[in-house]
Amino acid sequence: MTPRESTLKGLLSGDLPMEHVGQRLRETARRAVLSGDPQRMARTAGLVVDELRRRGELSRVAVGQSGAPAPDLFFVRGSRRLVDLGALTNDAFSIETVAPVQPVVGPDLAPLDPADDVIGMLGAMEEAQNLEIGDPRSGETGVIVAGILRLLARFTPQFRLFALLHEIKDPPEDAPTVFAADADDPALGWLAVRSPGAAAWLPDVAGLPIGARRLLSDDQDFPAACAAAVPLFEPGENPGDSGDEVGLLFVAADESWLRDHLLRLAHRLAQFVTRRWRQQIEVNQRIHTDSLTGVFNRAYFDSQFTLELERARRSGIPLTLIIADIDHFKAVNDRYGHHVGDRVLVSVARRLQDELRRIDHVCRIGGEEFALILPDTSRDAAGDVMRRLLDGAFETVERSDEREVHIATTASYGAVTFPDAGVDAFELYRKADAMLYLSKDSGRHRCHFWNSSGDHTEQLPGAQATS
Repeated sequence: MTPRESTLKGLLSGDLPMEHVGQRLRETARRAVLSGDPQRMARTAGLVVDELRRRGELSRVAVGQSGAPAPDLFFVRGSRRLVDLGALTNDAFSIETVAPVQPVVGPDLAPLDPADDVIGMLGAMEEAQNLEIGDPRSGETGVIVAGILRLLARFTPQFRLFALLHEIKDPPEDAPTVFAADADDPALGWLAVRSPGAAAWLPDVAGLPIGARRLLSDDQDFPAACAAAVPLFEPGENPGDSGDEVGLLFVAADESWLRDHLLRLAHRLAQFVTRRWRQQIEVNQRIHTDSLTGVFNRAYFDSQFTLELERARRSGIPLTLIIADIDHFKAVNDRYGHHVGDRVLVSVARRLQDELRRIDHVCRIGGEEFALILPDTSRDAAGDVMRRLLDGAFETVERSDEREVHIATTASYGAVTFPDAGVDAFELYRKADAMLYLSKDSGRHRCHFWNSSGDHTEQLPGAQATS
């Protein structure tokens, strides 16, 4: 061990009055001593000295001969000790300029040294991340990001993590660390000078979103002093790729973290969020997708319909539920075989998806039965959807006995609209199912809408199907 390394170790091991700094900084000092890295020990000692001087525990004294360089001696308050801090002056780190005085906005930074303790912890998390999948209630960005932040929070108690999402309109109620962008928040004025994809260093937490500042103010046990903001990307089309920027990940820390270190760590955390996000998408697909048709399954319908209904109830917008059943499907299986019936189901599911919007949900809830959830859709708008679906049959082309066979199938529908038909999920489903059976009993290939007056409105097909 060199004399300088011995001096640095002594400073952090007892020469400095460590009892007058925070517990987190003491723990940082302990880890620096254990590492034996002189650069790390020097940086940490600088942080300790800066904190002690701010608290008035150290005072510089002038000792030396005239014309000779004065040693860096400091007097420890309440004792007769003098501490020589000359070992710090040979390092590029300066205890006088620890904290930047203004926000710095810059591009992505290089990864941290893999030997860093925190990066090692992240590696362990990545190895074990399949041990806890969680409940994939939805594929919505806000729900997924909130779940990942909850996971990270359990492994990173030395930070506070927040996400600001650009286009989320309705953050999950059980996710206080996820926020929608608020153009009226004066603290976020620095976003106007940030280039897309760039990171930002915040020398104090005043630059955080207002929701994050409120949470930090309520967290008396966490002395937040600075933060890093890095871009958050959704998963790309292929594993390992990143898609568009969807928001910013904020990592708030105490005064022991330097600018470059915290920014680099924040980038690694954001990369972890994107990778975990892709896993969540894959889990959602396995759990909530019908393996034959590729549309959502009954388990997804049961959870998503309740979520969409609650969202409609809070916002006061209409929601329409349609239940569809393929007409005479048993006859198709009996005549052509179940393998052809499977392809008919795939063709029907694809047509339903093509006729609906991206925000709508197509679910296979039974053998030949489908449920369509149409958010923000009134009775009249749902009628337009039904006219398109009833205008012609579902066409499937198969080969049988060396010739092409065109199979045309139709479907019957029952529909209800919230809030006119009720406010309870079970009640709405029961009424839509009753309307479906009314359509079946009335001759099939048609739709009945439930309304409070009892005169069920019928939508007739534009063309009859033949098979």
